[in-house]
Amino acid sequence: MHRLYTAIAMAAVVACPCAASAQESNLVPNPSANLQAPAGWSFTPSLTYAGSWDDNVAIRGKGDATAADYLNVVNPRAALDLNGRRGQIAASYDGAFVAYRDLGQLNSYDQHASFFGRRLLTRHLSVFARNTAASVPTTELSEFIAVPFVRTGSRLDELATGIEAALTKRTSIVASYDFQWVQFDHTVPGSEALRGGHSHGGTLTLKHRLSKRLALIGDYDFHHATIGEGEQTFDVQNGWAGVDFNVSELTHVFAEAGVSRLAVTEFSAARTGPAWRLGMTRQLSATAAVDVLYSRSFVPSYGFGGTMQNEEATGRLRVPFSRRFYSTSALSWRRNDPLTPGELPLWSYWLEGTLGYAATPWVHLELFYAGTRQTIDRPGGTLDRNRIGFQVTTAKPVRVQ
Repeated sequence: MHRLYTAIAMAAVVACPCAASAQESNLVPNPSANLQAPAGWSFTPSLTYAGSWDDNVAIRGKGDATAADYLNVVNPRAALDLNGRRGQIAASYDGAFVAYRDLGQLNSYDQHASFFGRRLLTRHLSVFARNTAASVPTTELSEFIAVPFVRTGSRLDELATGIEAALTKRTSIVASYDFQWVQFDHTVPGSEALRGGHSHGGTLTLKHRLSKRLALIGDYDFHHATIGEGEQTFDVQNGWAGVDFNVSELTHVFAEAGVSRLAVTEFSAARTGPAWRLGMTRQLSATAAVDVLYSRSFVPSYGFGGTMQNEEATGRLRVPFSRRFYSTSALSWRRNDPLTPGELPLWSYWLEGTLGYAATPWVHLELFYAGTRQTIDRPGGTLDRNRIGFQVTTAKPVRVQ
């Protein structure tokens, strides 16, 4: 989903500068240039310690034996940023050592890395590259579309490179070529059916501004996906057209409607369906903001195989109670309906909430809750997982001369 909403995701990052989170977060933000970084080079090391109680550490569905345990998480992070006159660079690495008090065989080391770079070639043309990579012990991350929750090693890498061009004073275009690669371990029961695979294709965004507040927008993407070791291939296209409107200096909305198209495959005839995208970002105050996103389109499934109609919505909220106390929350919902025969529909939910205290500008204390729920239309196909705990984060930017 994050490829679809880069602009709003970047706005949300700027509006909600949250502390680093050591909990096993399901709602990973889109990596982008740190627009709050000072001019020139800056380096931000950070360290978080978290302790939490997990009521379903093995990630098992109802009817299976579940186990609870206490987790200790040590989360070192580092970010390197450059904000220059003609370019931007933002690179980060995030590694979490997760240790269980009783079930030591589940101990893991989660890894996330991201890179974003943009270079202005002329006044009207720039090139960019963006990469996101993750290696995690479960499939719960919300980036894994149409994948059942299983405690098994999962790896994801996404790369996009392209251009941004101002064609006229009112018309701009963004074009990119994208690659995605997904792989799963098959060492635990229930993971045998996870296919993995890769895809590549292009995206195109056109924007024509009618006034300072109103713009016409159009988006198109095409992706060729290979599921598993080449046993299935799918060509998926999505196209949208709509409007982008600044309701005020604090509120921005957009809405698009279009068509999704799945080409003929070895297993099914061609399919066509409606596609929708809606979004809103609202700056409530200097440090409070809310953003809501919704989309519906066709996507390849690396879990079951085949192609799914993917429908999802995400909402985020940050509210300060005072100079030092604040809260953040996020809710994400996803529904996946199969377009190929023999596959099962899937419903997934993620909920996160944090209550924080800024002891100093560089030290934050937080209480958090994270919950997930997934339902597959089969016996024992409902899974619930809840985590509650605390974390202490320290981070301090350093100017690099």
